[in-house]
Amino acid sequence: MKTRKIFVGLALVCGLAVSSCSKYQTDMPKEREDIILTKTQQAVLDKGNGFAIDLFREMCAENGYENLFISPLSATLALSAVTNGAAGQTMEDMKAALGFGSFNLEDMNVFYKTLIPALKDVDNTVKLQIANAAWIKQGFAVETPFINALTNYYDASVRELDFSSPAAVEAINQWCADNTNNLIKEIINEIDPNARMFYTNALYYKGQWTNKFKKEDNYKGPFTCYDKTLAEATYMRQTSGLNCYKAQDVAIAEFPYGNEAFSMVVVLPDEGVSVFEVASRLTLDEWNGWLSALSKREVEVQFPKFKVEYDTEDKLFPVLSRMGMGVAFDPDRADFSNISKLEDLYIALIKQKAYVEVDEQGTEAAAVTIIGFNITSAGPGNTFAFHMNRPFLYFIREKSTGAILFSGLMSKMP
Repeated sequence: MKTRKIFVGLALVCGLAVSSCSKYQTDMPKEREDIILTKTQQAVLDKGNGFAIDLFREMCAENGYENLFISPLSATLALSAVTNGAAGQTMEDMKAALGFGSFNLEDMNVFYKTLIPALKDVDNTVKLQIANAAWIKQGFAVETPFINALTNYYDASVRELDFSSPAAVEAINQWCADNTNNLIKEIINEIDPNARMFYTNALYYKGQWTNKFKKEDNYKGPFTCYDKTLAEATYMRQTSGLNCYKAQDVAIAEFPYGNEAFSMVVVLPDEGVSVFEVASRLTLDEWNGWLSALSKREVEVQFPKFKVEYDTEDKLFPVLSRMGMGVAFDPDRADFSNISKLEDLYIALIKQKAYVEVDEQGTEAAAVTIIGFNITSAGPGNTFAFHMNRPFLYFIREKSTGAILFSGLMSKMP
């Protein structure tokens, strides 16, 4: 007879940082080539972007008035990988929450097997590293088809550990550090005695601006925080040709990296418009509308340097439950029998840490997702002013596919 119940813990760790100029690749950018997807793969991606926008919007609502930074892509990769271990209603609900309800597991898996190598190769001046690993307690029997799905589609390594030894925690945390350029050094500090398996995804990104800022042009000035208090910020300045758009109550500008395959899209609410109001209404349709309306103009930019560390703590439980994935967190209803037919599973830990820093040279980013299983107990022709001296939203994406790697909300200067 099965023992009830196993828990699936999911922790997501993201970081975004900027290193010095010498640490950026100095190769000349190769000409950008669009990533070509099949019709089905593009449809899967569009649904995945819907999940990314929904996750960001719901996290903003759950997070209150604080700064926010997450990696939707890392979250999606981890959740999609472990969906291969779900069965019945749990699998259907997880697929639906991720936006893949109308696709089979093969469509989802083949899409990620195609997308990830393509993202890594689209810009030779951007470093993008994506790694996956399964960590299994010694003696715990995991279904072979599940392991095959992780290794074949997600290129995951599989390793058995003695979970009773402190060395297991050290091994998992070291893997996180190794795969995020040491940005994420710790994802767990202990292993529950009921733990049976962890799944980790690491996402690391480093790119330099196509149009770098000159440090000598920086100045210090006030940043109006969400609560109308003023904080001092160091602003980077430049005037250059950028894709931008002025909507009804927001302005959008796109800052490209390298050969322009990747970019940061900044959404700046008009003065007097709440950044939280903009985030609360954000949908995929609105997002796509903004992007389709972008056009090249001369833009006078004031961009604050910033660094933010973020920990979701327990916020992802209610967020993903609202998005339709609650059954996966319920010990009495979750079905992960495609991972183990000997012990029942449910997701009992889901967490994300993040770090972001932006400077004159560019952006460096990292994300780690860990999943653990336990037994239960304006007008043309004029310069467009884009002064980021108040709260704003920001997103890092790959342009040809639209894949969203990172998303953030800056409510105040840290």
